[in-house]
Amino acid sequence: MSETVLPGRNRAAKVSVFFAMGSLGALANFAGPIAWLNPPIFIGMAIVCALIAIPAGHVGRFRARRLAGDGKGMALAGILGGWAMLLVSLLAVAAAVGLLVGVGLLVDKT
Repeated sequence: MSETVLPGRNRAAKVSVFFAMGSLGALANFAGPIAWLNPPIFIGMAIVCALIAIPAGHVGRFRARRLAGDGKGMALAGILGGWAMLLVSLLAVAAAVGLLVGVGLLVDKT
């Protein structure tokens, strides 16, 4: 008996895309004034969402093999989006640390 594939059965792929978009949303708050009040919270949210999106995307890709490709593209988008947002978040942390170190060195020399 052949297994019928219902659309939308690959929930892990949807979760992966959801958290990749959540990571993007957390970093997009820096376009407005709200994220500048407490940047570590928004950068931390972006990192956590990206770290959830990556393994969920891999689970979605694994399930897509058993579900005849259902959600394979969404899972790949979640993996790539998660890694991209993780990279951008880590660059933002490095920039913030560099800024603080630079200001500290300027203040120390005067």
